[in-house]
Amino acid sequence: MRLLCAVLAATVAMGPMVAVAQPVAAPVVASHESVSEGPEAVEVVVYRGQAVDTSDLIQRSRYSWSRLDREGLALIVEKRTIDVPAGEGVIRFKGLGTGIVPHSAVIEGLPADLVEQNADYELITPFNLLDRAVGQTVSVVRTNATTGLEETHQATIRAGQRGTVLEIDGQFEALDCSGLTERIVFNEVPQGLGATPTLSVRTRATQAGRYTVTLAYLATGLQWSADYVAHLNADGRSLDLQGWITLANFGGTSFADAPVTVVAGDLSMTGDSVPVEIRRTASATQCWPQGRTHEGLAVLLPPPPPPAPPAPAPPAMAMRAESMAVNDVVVTGSRIKAKMEELGDYKAYVLPVPTTVAANQMKQVLFFAQDNILTERVMVVPFQPSDADQPSYPASLELRVQNNEASGLGLPVPEGKVAFYVAEENSPKAYAGSDSVSDTPVGQPIRLSLRSVPEVSGKVVMTEDALRGRGARRRQVESYRITLNNGSSQAVDVEMPADWMAEERGFRMEREGIRSQIDRDTGKRVWRVRLAAGAEQTFDVRWSYDSPE
Repeated sequence: MRLLCAVLAATVAMGPMVAVAQPVAAPVVASHESVSEGPEAVEVVVYRGQAVDTSDLIQRSRYSWSRLDREGLALIVEKRTIDVPAGEGVIRFKGLGTGIVPHSAVIEGLPADLVEQNADYELITPFNLLDRAVGQTVSVVRTNATTGLEETHQATIRAGQRGTVLEIDGQFEALDCSGLTERIVFNEVPQGLGATPTLSVRTRATQAGRYTVTLAYLATGLQWSADYVAHLNADGRSLDLQGWITLANFGGTSFADAPVTVVAGDLSMTGDSVPVEIRRTASATQCWPQGRTHEGLAVLLPPPPPPAPPAPAPPAMAMRAESMAVNDVVVTGSRIKAKMEELGDYKAYVLPVPTTVAANQMKQVLFFAQDNILTERVMVVPFQPSDADQPSYPASLELRVQNNEASGLGLPVPEGKVAFYVAEENSPKAYAGSDSVSDTPVGQPIRLSLRSVPEVSGKVVMTEDALRGRGARRRQVESYRITLNNGSSQAVDVEMPADWMAEERGFRMEREGIRSQIDRDTGKRVWRVRLAAGAEQTFDVRWSYDSPE
């Protein structure tokens, strides 16, 4: 949690919404309690405890028992205008994220002493409404079985915790036991209940006034993942790469037109970075005395007031993005890549435009698009000694990119899946498989295995397997004949590992038909040849190592 607090403080310090207390012209506040219904602006920073697979996340989201609302972690930074009462007072912050971790809340710019801080988690649910409304008058709407018309009756709730009992016209009856379609209409929300958690702070101020403050807190229910689409151009020497960020909000709070930052790098988290479980009042599952109590219960409340218009985006962020719905996933595109920033030892991607992270929604945002990235195309035959004397082994196409500006990339690449499309001359692009890329900083290579290529193959035959020498000088000697074949219609680079037994004690390469070379990325030895279309090349190798006793 210490690391989280440090990151929290760092993010609050660098965020554009952080503000020193700024008095706003307004009448002096007379009340000893004020309420902030919601933020004027909000910023969302989504962290990653571990790499997230988008397909797996979509699959898990279909099941309520997955409890995705309690996974993931985000820093929510809100700018609010509040009325500070003079002397002892209470300020209530409403409209918080449903997954708030209450002990992580920090308020910046509050011109008063903070005496006490509380988190209220009594949310509006059918059971909580009934429990809190005991003794109150509500309306019961029923459908007349004879006429089919709705009838409204005034009722007083007499019991609600272990089974709902209503008093109607002096008569007592259990809810939903009449056999008629019925629902309860509440004229107001019982005191103490809210649509979202509320943070209450008790303050002591020398004078009243209206101020702009920043409220920051951690919340669960938000996750992100990265996916990529790679288009290999017809020349085979370059590719176009698009990076997509999937934002998933499994909480009950929406964040409208918010600058969003996703942080790459697995964050270390402890068990205390979880929200408080929302308390739900239990209800009997059997109708008293003979039916059911809560099944089919519909609760109606007066419609909420229209939400305040979102704060205008900063001029630098005021850009247009097209979006469309794809099933339950929103896709947003922009050709402007995300801005990358340093956040301690982590890499942070600031998405190019503010976006709405809606409750119970997954959204895909294009965070970079790089064209004509220089690519090396290599056919790799991954032989090991155990493959000797086996039938020809097909090569796999491997694409290699140096992650630097010279290649046309040069930005940190978060871990994710890559879908490949290839283009051949005079033919449309076709899907060619997928692979995964790990977190790759600038300066490190990216290697992606595309697909098996049966037209290019290799075969290894052992020609010698002998023991030479005696005692401590006894050595194992092995010789192989390697044949590489290119049955395709174009020239290819073929590569094989040359360090099969290099880890054996006393290993020594005694003869090579083709001189091996050190792979600049892995530091391992490989044999590499250029084969023309339809060409074949055979060479012999021999090595020895100390024989195990």
